[in-house]
Amino acid sequence: MIARHLGCALLALGIAATCARAADVPEISGADFERLLEAIKPQPGESPWREIPWLTNVTEERQKASALDKPLVIFTAADGSPLSRT
Repeated sequence: MIARHLGCALLALGIAATCARAADVPEISGADFERLLEAIKPQPGESPWREIPWLTNVTEERQKASALDKPLVIFTAADGSPLSRT
């Protein structure tokens, strides 16, 4: 019973993949590709946080911040590890 359902599912998947491949997808010329690539890349001034000289040694920077009586801001990734280091 499971094998029959699996076979039907694989057949449906194969048909769907064939139909998706057959869809009309226009070709993009090399010049158009380069123009579109430049349009979607971040432009100067669009992401000012990328221009900040980020510091990566937490221990050294904590000591500097403490000596200057300045706050320390730590940017972390979604998993909680600084700079996505797991």
